[in-house]
Amino acid sequence: MLAVGSTGQTLKHMLGFLGSKNVDEINSKSRKMMAVTAGGSRSSEIDGSGLILTMVNGAWVDRRFPLVSKYKEKVLKDPETVIIIANGLYFKGLWDSAYKFDESRTEKRKFYLHEGSTVLVPFMTSHEDYYYGSFQGFKVLKIPYQSCQPNNFSMYFFLPHEQDGLQNLIEKLNSDSGFLSQEYFELTEEKLDEFWIPKFKFSFDFNVLEVMGDMGVPFSKIENPRDLSEMMHISEDIQYFSLKMFQKAYIEVDEKGTEAAAITYFHCGLTSAARPPKRKRYNFVADHPFVFMIREERSGLILFSGAVLNPIN
Repeated sequence: MLAVGSTGQTLKHMLGFLGSKNVDEINSKSRKMMAVTAGGSRSSEIDGSGLILTMVNGAWVDRRFPLVSKYKEKVLKDPETVIIIANGLYFKGLWDSAYKFDESRTEKRKFYLHEGSTVLVPFMTSHEDYYYGSFQGFKVLKIPYQSCQPNNFSMYFFLPHEQDGLQNLIEKLNSDSGFLSQEYFELTEEKLDEFWIPKFKFSFDFNVLEVMGDMGVPFSKIENPRDLSEMMHISEDIQYFSLKMFQKAYIEVDEKGTEAAAITYFHCGLTSAARPPKRKRYNFVADHPFVFMIREERSGLILFSGAVLNPIN
């Protein structure tokens, strides 16, 4: 939303941080996201799928800086703070009936933390076949969600082969532009000799501007307020705007399914016959840090992603 209403150096900063070439690319991705959420926004009480997916956007503006009508149409549609922009995404899904977990089989097992110590964590298991794949340095497992809608969603678990391999996996994910290509999502259904994944529930928030600084894209203020002229009417006597940008996320995974939410908000303040071959043996025991993703299968859109370092903290 901020990028769409920006020009000049502010737009350059936002495009660099988002990894986008231009606003048209951002708009294209936004339309894709809106199409997916529109397909998943019906109440689970109506379609019986247990799947809920909603997305909201909003902007609150100081009366001294009225929104440009063109920006209202493009983005909004239906004390020192000049503008607050926020968007939120909420997802709740039940595991597909073929992949539901039996709570009576959940048991506490060791989870190995990155520094070598362990914690006891409730682990879930099942006898079902799962979509699975093994690649260089990590393995992948998919669990589909129930859905009676056009869009189909699944959770993917990316588990490093080594207990301390999470950092290498994340570096590969960040550096390899093709990491999210179909290769890692084209899995085959396999019988797992041993299968355990932990229940986990956590929330996380961070200062987006600090992350941008760590990435070499410092962005603590808008030097030229006129960069927001596509979004607001700015008077000539305003020298610059100070900024705050935060993201908060929440996720819970248990025997029934997943609930997840993410909110990002931007605050702009005014400052002046033969023997049969042996069956291959597979296992997936997520007893050390791993990456997870919630993906819409038809579009390939990743709605949520994160890393579990400690399932109970």
